[in-house]
Amino acid sequence: MRTALAALSVAGLIGLLAASGCINGVSVDSSPQDSAASAPPARAHKVAVQNIKPAIPVAGDVLIAGGADASNQSIAAAEFFDPSSGQFLPTGTAASSRAAAAAEALSPTQVLLAGGFSGTATIKNFSLDLEGSVLAGAETFDETTGAFSPVAEMTTPRMGFTATELNNGKVLVAGGLDNRDNVLDTAELYDPVARKFVAVAGAMSDRRMFDTATLLLSGKVLITGGAINLSGDTTNSADLYDPASNSFTPAIFPMDHQRAAHTATLFTTGPMAGKVLITGGVGGSSFFFKDSSAELYDPASQEFTLLPSFMNEPRSMHTATLLDDGDVLIAGGFSGTVAVTGGMLSGASGLISNSAETFDPNTGDFTCVGGFNNDTLRCNQSMTIARAAHTATLLATGPTPHRVLIAGGIGAADPAAHGVELNSAELFNPAGGGSFTATAAMSAAHALHTATLLH
Repeated sequence: MRTALAALSVAGLIGLLAASGCINGVSVDSSPQDSAASAPPARAHKVAVQNIKPAIPVAGDVLIAGGADASNQSIAAAEFFDPSSGQFLPTGTAASSRAAAAAEALSPTQVLLAGGFSGTATIKNFSLDLEGSVLAGAETFDETTGAFSPVAEMTTPRMGFTATELNNGKVLVAGGLDNRDNVLDTAELYDPVARKFVAVAGAMSDRRMFDTATLLLSGKVLITGGAINLSGDTTNSADLYDPASNSFTPAIFPMDHQRAAHTATLFTTGPMAGKVLITGGVGGSSFFFKDSSAELYDPASQEFTLLPSFMNEPRSMHTATLLDDGDVLIAGGFSGTVAVTGGMLSGASGLISNSAETFDPNTGDFTCVGGFNNDTLRCNQSMTIARAAHTATLLATGPTPHRVLIAGGIGAADPAAHGVELNSAELFNPAGGGSFTATAAMSAAHALHTATLLH
């Protein structure tokens, strides 16, 4: 399939613009090729012998799968981060290359990898050309063997969708873009026992892609925002999925802002336990406006409340990670605007962020890691490189517990430079106000990829 999209989904648009050098006007060599010396893997990893067999991870490692590489090509390569050695090790290769796919850990040793776009993407004359196809296929990764195995296909091809493991072990797949350029309001359930997908009968209240899905303490799933078409329109609506009835119900109240490529973080303990923090994103109609606001969802009232404290800079395609101390780490992202005029991309400007900040649920305040810069009116640089469309994973084992692995994405050493897909990664240490330290490089560049903490 070859399809030319006049305007792309929020995350794909910003990310591929950055990757294609269409954001900002200065070309800077920004290849982040880390040169850390290799070290032997630790613990009980079974390592490839003469590159015949893939390395096999253990519980506590982080699986990095798929995404787009430095040539804007989707890839099937997978690797994992070993916290004890600080190294990335290549593991089995997926059956299909995938970017903007979804992954979800399944108990006890399986990871579901589904959908995504397979092919190449280029921007020409303010139009995005996708050479390839949106996938319905899915497969599982077995951490005991390092191998991928196909499962039954989804009922609909999807990219830019959400996947959420429910308390009953099934996975809710919702929204996304299909292979006919339709943004979807449909959903389906993956049953890991039957190894197949079954369509959910009812639809969501809106079409959504690059939205968020959050498993609430009640077992229901909150789905918020997203892009509703390829013409630059976003939504502030929300839905609740109830596993008991296998159905969606529109939230009583919408979000205060229209958002896509935003984040949603559930507080599990503390003064905001059960509530969901929504941050950043972009929103608008025919114009993706940058957003530094945040709001809080209360499941008891189903109300969204705009917080009086904003982030210190706008962010989309960023990450938000609940730390062990109850704070939320908000890292990187794109700070800019994207215009769509007459169904065509007409301009984009902004920066890729090399900063981070934390949200304190006790005070409701956002605080820059490394302080605030009064000259630039942004957080000081604290990350080792500017990045968006990356992943962030809280580590649970090894010598670096409580730390967050930030991997891949689109970025550059200079936030104003053309972004490229990155093979670099870094660790955030919350101690002493927080700091970032580069890890060894990944074996391949990954952006719009998946990262999964293995059980």
